[in-house]
Amino acid sequence: MPLISIIIPTYNRADLLPTAVESALAQSWPHCEIIIADDGSTDNTAEVVAQWGTQVRYLPLPHRGQPAATRNAGLAVAQGEFIAFLDSDDLFLPHKLATQTQLLLDFPEAAVAYGNGYFFQENPTQPEGHVLDGLPSPSGFVFGDLLRGNFLFLQTTLIRKTALDAIGIFDENPELFAIEDYDLLLRLAACYPFQYSAGDVCAIRRHTGGISHHFVPLKRRLVGLMAKIGRTQPTLVAANRAQWHEAHLRLHGALAVGEPRLGRWGAGFRHLLLASWHALHIPRRTFATAVNWLRFRRLRRAARA
Repeated sequence: MPLISIIIPTYNRADLLPTAVESALAQSWPHCEIIIADDGSTDNTAEVVAQWGTQVRYLPLPHRGQPAATRNAGLAVAQGEFIAFLDSDDLFLPHKLATQTQLLLDFPEAAVAYGNGYFFQENPTQPEGHVLDGLPSPSGFVFGDLLRGNFLFLQTTLIRKTALDAIGIFDENPELFAIEDYDLLLRLAACYPFQYSAGDVCAIRRHTGGISHHFVPLKRRLVGLMAKIGRTQPTLVAANRAQWHEAHLRLHGALAVGEPRLGRWGAGFRHLLLASWHALHIPRRTFATAVNWLRFRRLRRAARA
């Protein structure tokens, strides 16, 4: 029975951490280790963790404020054949690891098993939409689909440790802050197939303090990530040229709207020109891209209503 390492990065979330840890302890797959990587918390996280004794491994770290570094510290001590990542404000559903471990055992060539998940505000029993609403859920070599836009949360995945050993850990470059998971998934998808299993496997908390809410800086960093992928995976990018242009169309289009809201009208106009340039390369897909984006936004807003 393979050992699974559950890595929980945390920082000053002593109030929310117990729900995450208890969901890890409640997994129907019995052979797990739980690693809490603490990015220098200044609250009572250490006292909260002490209640679980030897059921968890506590890894206190100096504060860096980089999720990539905290997760990498957990990876450095992980002993499992498979790796699961759980944020300290979210929770796993009880069958998560059993379902996805069996999937990776059934498909030994796959590096990643993933499922769906639902969002919630305060009460995990009150879902507010799903991770994959309006998004694809392919199996196999998914690099092209993933290049168009990230449809995965780390919490929805289970990753084969040997694949991580082969492609490398999270990139700690500050330019990838808050998108280091997308970078890692793209690197995995460039080399290995993924497998999807229908159904929810986790619950993801929505709150205004999340780092992913800083819209414009996030989109700028995603443009930088596309440039990195272009440099490191030129052959794959050439084979998925339409998806490459679609990714840039989406990103520059979003920045064309977002930059003027911050008073940067010149930057907004430049991104509009770039979005238009990429649209010219995929004329048959541009309208569908816009329709799909609007549909995705409607689904997200309806779920929050």
